[in-house]
Amino acid sequence: MHMKHSMAILAMVCSLTACMTPAANPIPQRDIAAASEALKGATVLDVELFTPTVTIGDMCAKQPLPDSNATMTAGLAAAIAQADSYSKAQKGVGLVILKDGKILHESYAGEASAVTATDSYSMHKSVLALVYGIAIDEGIIGSVNDPAERYISEWRNDPRGKITLKQLLNMESGLKLYSFSDPASKSMELLLAADINAVAFDYPMVDAPGAEFHYNNVNSQVAGIVLERALQQKGYKSYAEYLERKLWCPVGNDKARLWLDREGGSPHYYAGLFTTSHNWARIGELIRNQGKLGDKQIVSAEWIKTMADPSPTNPNYGLHIWLGSPYVAKRQYSPQNPLAVTHGAPYLAEDVVFFDGFGGQRVYVVPSKGLTIVRTGQVNFAYDDAKIVNLVVEGLAH
Repeated sequence: MHMKHSMAILAMVCSLTACMTPAANPIPQRDIAAASEALKGATVLDVELFTPTVTIGDMCAKQPLPDSNATMTAGLAAAIAQADSYSKAQKGVGLVILKDGKILHESYAGEASAVTATDSYSMHKSVLALVYGIAIDEGIIGSVNDPAERYISEWRNDPRGKITLKQLLNMESGLKLYSFSDPASKSMELLLAADINAVAFDYPMVDAPGAEFHYNNVNSQVAGIVLERALQQKGYKSYAEYLERKLWCPVGNDKARLWLDREGGSPHYYAGLFTTSHNWARIGELIRNQGKLGDKQIVSAEWIKTMADPSPTNPNYGLHIWLGSPYVAKRQYSPQNPLAVTHGAPYLAEDVVFFDGFGGQRVYVVPSKGLTIVRTGQVNFAYDDAKIVNLVVEGLAH
């Protein structure tokens, strides 16, 4: 009788206070300093150190990149040899050059090969932008002009909720830019915490949206959260699933891995896509062909064009993609960031667009010349961004 009485009281209390069952898998705490130390010294080849990951592309029907059977002029052969030599001298790991979709040149350093997955760093950002285009075409995302609050309930009745998706993709959200030099900063938390989405939601807004360009990983993370939530509303399991079904497999890619913050957690939408140079080349080819592969339109041509429209605050940046023109000798990531990339000369083609991964990872696309160039390498800020592209473009003219 006493037990029944107690149970009745407990039931009444729970009905009044909404008793909740404890979460089966609470988010763990992580020692950021220890996690940082564990990755210290990791190179672009040490992708196995980044855990956990989710795999995509295992079930894709891989489409091999054909070798070019065109006769190479002496001038082009010499230019490509120079480009290869330059890349290797600047700590290059791989260099793949395609002309009209066919491999003109492919080389790797050391034990790396065509099946070697490397750390692409921020090149994932440009893939995120491509997936955005597909989601907009399918009505999953309404428009890049939508405010973030439409998808992020946490930011409703918050000034940050007025930031548009375009401002996130243009890197002009006004969210605070933290330094990586401080191990305790939010930049390190966004990289290594067990719940990076919670970290992203905690970034304050310090400038008016649209006022200034700041290359900031939190912009990509928030844009990724928006996309994943919109996808789940439409019945998709995850960003990884949608990326695989709508982009990765349709272009003929094979295995890649996405770095998660924890098992079953969030991808790092701004980095952490580990795959091969050939897979990057097929993504570059998609852009070169205005979103089309053969007779199949994977991303709309209009979206590819929109991605390359200069942002209002930086003429060298579009929607998560860099633009080679107008010329800048030193390309900065933000006014406060001391890191800058050298462009030793203007690009010899006006339509160069490229993915930029930290310290020398690149996918260059030059539609007017039929070129896609993938370059991977160890982190090196002495690397000249224009050198390889200009050597190849000049070689094509001789």
